[in-house]
Amino acid sequence: MVRSLVDVCWVMQMIVARFLMACVGGAAFLFSPIAATHAADTKFIRLIAPLDEPRGLCLDIPGHRARVDVKRPLVLYRCKRGIWNLDERFDYAAFRAGRLLIPEYGLCVRPAQGVDGGKVMLGACDDAAASWRFEDSRLQPAAHPRLCLSAGPGPSELTPGGRRLPSRHVARGLFLAPCEKGLDERQKWRLSDSE
Repeated sequence: MVRSLVDVCWVMQMIVARFLMACVGGAAFLFSPIAATHAADTKFIRLIAPLDEPRGLCLDIPGHRARVDVKRPLVLYRCKRGIWNLDERFDYAAFRAGRLLIPEYGLCVRPAQGVDGGKVMLGACDDAAASWRFEDSRLQPAAHPRLCLSAGPGPSELTPGGRRLPSRHVARGLFLAPCEKGLDERQKWRLSDSE
């Protein structure tokens, strides 16, 4: 039921957005995937420190468009600008309520295990395991408040698409680690309206 309600709301938002765009003469932009990303109240979850990627690193589901794999652990990926990015968009109202919901898939971020080094996955949004706290720019699973969402160590690596495209897309691991002041550059996040 929740999934179908999310779908209905998303479809209604798209219809209204397309109608408004047509009324103000934005017909060329009307069917763009970029238009759809801005229609809903969604945000990027972006690492504050750029690390080795000046374009920024955002929470991302591995894959692109039809190849998105919601069963794999989430990663940090170069924040997507000017391309399809619904796998990096999080529902702002859900975020304020302590859920990291990606509306395109109706799934929430949750720890695979509540341990140091544990990955984060997508899953149901309806239990305590999907609850997060956002304090001092850190994201902490509510059930494991001593752990923080953390960017992986080492350099970002070229993705398969990054090796063949001029945009040189990069990614790095994402996991839970003890919250520590010395890890600020890998543990501090912000919400971003724009890519």
